[in-house]
Amino acid sequence: MKITFIWIEKTKDTWLKQGIEEYLERLRPFCDVAVKELRSGLKKGSPALCKETEAKNIIAALPEKSFVVVCDLQGKQFASETVAHLLERLENQGQREVACIIGGAFGVSEAVLQKASLTMSLSAMTFTHDMARLVLVEQIYRAFTIKKGLPYHY
Repeated sequence: MKITFIWIEKTKDTWLKQGIEEYLERLRPFCDVAVKELRSGLKKGSPALCKETEAKNIIAALPEKSFVVVCDLQGKQFASETVAHLLERLENQGQREVACIIGGAFGVSEAVLQKASLTMSLSAMTFTHDMARLVLVEQIYRAFTIKKGLPYHY
């Protein structure tokens, strides 16, 4: 399986970038990993125009035939074990690619939400986008360790 993380802009905080890189490296024995850092639409003006610009870039970056997970405040929250079961089910069904999206400053557009196979909220709390990236990558790593019965989760 390949996991592609798609988000807007590069991670700014050095310590968060290091954490994200650490978990990406930990993920590599379990799956192929790619990160696509896309341009922000903030220079376009209005929030609506920004989201529209970012949506075009996100949709263009989606791997063909991928199971698309969009992180959104309105999404459903899942336990780590549930994410592990989801990944296992996708693998058993022959799904080869999962794309995980974190939008920009104004979230994701309706066009991106329509591409979602699953809309997920990382928490009821608000995180910076950089922090959300770390949480997402860590949770995907955690899911793989749960699937493999490794002690990381326990």
